[in-house]
Amino acid sequence: MSQNLSNNKQASANGYVGAEAQPVNIGLRLRAVDQSDRSIVSNITGVHLGSGFAFIDFGFIEQTALTEVTRAARAGEQKNPTLDGRLECRIAMGIGDLAQLARQIEQVIAAAGKARTVASPPQQDPLVPDPVSSLQ
Repeated sequence: MSQNLSNNKQASANGYVGAEAQPVNIGLRLRAVDQSDRSIVSNITGVHLGSGFAFIDFGFIEQTALTEVTRAARAGEQKNPTLDGRLECRIAMGIGDLAQLARQIEQVIAAAGKARTVASPPQQDPLVPDPVSSLQ
């Protein structure tokens, strides 16, 4: 995993002015603590801002519940469906860290798109959710 570190143009307490922002790649190895190496299964996310942090929630909703809500919505049986899911993980990040995460996710999506076009003929994009089953 690479971390992108950069200096912004600004005066510091040390009295120097940083150069133009230049990315620096460093190696980073994260070691598991307690059960942090346990994979978390998530099929729903939410991002909320509050007091200088972004809170990212990863949750899980049973597929049968999603199917039932989709069926009811199509049939016009429910105007405002409500589902109960399980919060799997909540992460609080600074806004700068959130921006870095967004850049890393964009790089992963771009790399996956390139690998997919090389590996197989064009098909429906698996990274684009089906509009029928997406939650708002």
